[in-house]
Amino acid sequence: MNDETNDFAPSAPVGKTFKFSSVGDSVNGYVESVSQRIPLNKFGTEQQDTDHNGNPRWQRIITLATPEGGDTDDGLRTVWMPVGSQMATAIGDAMKRAGAATGNPASGSFLKLTFARTRPSKFGNPAKIYVAEYTQPANAQAKPPAEAAASSWPTNSATWAPPQGNAPAPWQQ
Repeated sequence: MNDETNDFAPSAPVGKTFKFSSVGDSVNGYVESVSQRIPLNKFGTEQQDTDHNGNPRWQRIITLATPEGGDTDDGLRTVWMPVGSQMATAIGDAMKRAGAATGNPASGSFLKLTFARTRPSKFGNPAKIYVAEYTQPANAQAKPPAEAAASSWPTNSATWAPPQGNAPAPWQQ
């Protein structure tokens, strides 16, 4: 019997899921991990979603170490990125501007993702448009030693800063 079902599902992502609810919502931090492709299910079901051509839809989970956190918060945030989405394009464009190799964002790289605006969509809800900034690991601020907990990172804006360097060109509508 040839059963290609994956009986070994990956563990749940670590950290809190970051939701882009309102224009201007933004998350930034150092890339801890990027998952393999996992099925994108139809909302509220266990059935894999498909695009308008009937092709299966996929997603990846990006885990960021952020300056958030405290006693009960490890500072890790997860972003659920649909493969082929405008979010994925924004991240890929930012990686290209930074001169990064194609593929996933590298562990230790700095990523900032902002929900910039919406635009009308023929598929119902307005499409979310994102802007991303990316700094390769070699140019990124040094991370704390691996044995240090993420909660030991600076937790206020006076001590937390993204990597310095050439800022991306201003985003224009």
